[in-house]
Amino acid sequence: MRVLMQTALFLARLLEIYSFIIWIRIIVSWFRPYPRPGSFTYYMARIVDPYLSLFRSQKARMGMLDFSPIIAIGLLAVVQSLLSVFGTFGFLTLGIILANVISAFWSYGISIYLFFSIMLLIFRTIAAFTHNPMMYGIQGQFSDPITTMVRRCFTTRIPSDSTIALISLAINIALYFVLKRAFMLLAALALELPV
Repeated sequence: MRVLMQTALFLARLLEIYSFIIWIRIIVSWFRPYPRPGSFTYYMARIVDPYLSLFRSQKARMGMLDFSPIIAIGLLAVVQSLLSVFGTFGFLTLGIILANVISAFWSYGISIYLFFSIMLLIFRTIAAFTHNPMMYGIQGQFSDPITTMVRRCFTTRIPSDSTIALISLAINIALYFVLKRAFMLLAALALELPV
């Protein structure tokens, strides 16, 4: 059993290093999307891109943003966490597995979506108050569901763009904190499941 636990801890550290290399690859790809053969980034891409390719699809894209690397890193984080728990304590329960999946779903999914939505709504609110035509282009798919819902609530009169942006921003911020608390409670409840 001790050998299995040490192997699990070793694999967890390897996945941690691999995740770090993926993050470096993502950041470098913003500046050099196509690495030059023989360069350091070329070899890094050869190590990381086959794994990232497993997650690439149109469903993981929102406009110009590709969220497939976040999904790939989230899956690695779950596996790494489970290996670490097993390596430390020598057992895994259904509750531990569910708690890790719930936490990863929040950390690598919903919280990132809401963060981008809040950032875009901040820019949109600034644009609405300053009447800056350059900033009006910042709308995006992140804030559209909430903004559309807020617009539909006003049936008798059409509100100003700044009112819509402020209400949408307030709803998104409140939603972020409510969902964060809900996911924390779900993860805690999952840990309470009987073995």
